[in-house]
Amino acid sequence: MAYQTRQRDPLLDSSMQAALEKRGREALGIVLILTGIALTLMLASYNPDDPSWWAATDAVPQNLLGRFGASCAALLMLVVGWGAYGLAIGALVWGLRLATHLGGERILSRIIFLPIAVALGAIYAATHQPPATWVQSYGLGGVFGDTVLGALLNVVPFAIGTGLKILAAVAFLTLIALGLFVFGVNGRELRVALRFMLFGLVNSFAWIGAMFGQAGRGAGQAAMQMRDRRRTRVDRPAQTYDDE
Repeated sequence: MAYQTRQRDPLLDSSMQAALEKRGREALGIVLILTGIALTLMLASYNPDDPSWWAATDAVPQNLLGRFGASCAALLMLVVGWGAYGLAIGALVWGLRLATHLGGERILSRIIFLPIAVALGAIYAATHQPPATWVQSYGLGGVFGDTVLGALLNVVPFAIGTGLKILAAVAFLTLIALGLFVFGVNGRELRVALRFMLFGLVNSFAWIGAMFGQAGRGAGQAAMQMRDRRRTRVDRPAQTYDDE
């Protein structure tokens, strides 16, 4: 004997579910933005003399996020150096994308490659000479960047100076390409960005040309005025003599 069961209405209709998903993405985006800001602050205010998990000291931490920020910054700088800024940039970019609904659906397929971009950033940072204020025993790319760069320099069939320049150029170009992919840039967005840059470049050249053109016209007018004044000074004594 067949019984007819009454189907229950869904707790939330499709429009309500879509609205909740949208608000959830926006909330996740705000969390990522705050995380990116926190990472940027702790890395920018990194001080090797601050107390951390392996540096026991009673000194007051100079890091903007206190002892916790000093410890996290020290760990990130030790491992990947300035490549750690890639984590902050990734959090900020994807936070803005999710909060503004601009390509946020691509986050899962792109952000999984962020560690590779951070590692590549560490290698590129390791190719640069640290500033005089850098007192750590490792370079700008951290222990990871120095280790990988040293291994690559032993492999490339060039002198150390030439090999370092080649590796820096390759790492930079690869980092730009991988960064665009990791940060969710697609073909349409890239074309818009290139068109905007080209438009700005053309306008800049036009503005510079206009400035030089105005300067040239002003100089020409000044030269003509000086020539007229000289002629007037030369002709004035002759006219006076004729009048006498």
